[in-house]
Amino acid sequence: MKLLDIPYFTAEFFDFLDSPIWRAWPFNAGYGESILPAIARLVFVSFIFGLIILFLRVLFGPNGYFRDEEMDREADEMRADQIAKLDVLLENGEVNEMEYQLELKKIQS
Repeated sequence: MKLLDIPYFTAEFFDFLDSPIWRAWPFNAGYGESILPAIARLVFVSFIFGLIILFLRVLFGPNGYFRDEEMDREADEMRADQIAKLDVLLENGEVNEMEYQLELKKIQS
């Protein structure tokens, strides 16, 4: 390939990309098509994002393969601390039984 042929091939390549098929790839404005291809693209992209989220949840979520055990231990300690403070508030009469149960559910979830 000669050095002088590069502009020719570059021009041909950009002419190919400027064809109507590739002009707005992958998400065009929808001209000349019904709503179904646009919905199909939306569903496809949503499916891909869902797979990525599920993959990360399996790897780093609760009991995940790469989850740091230190984070779980710290969270358990903080939860136990909050429950102890809530128990003290109940014993002192600063919260009633219903408020205690509501706060306990918030802490445990």
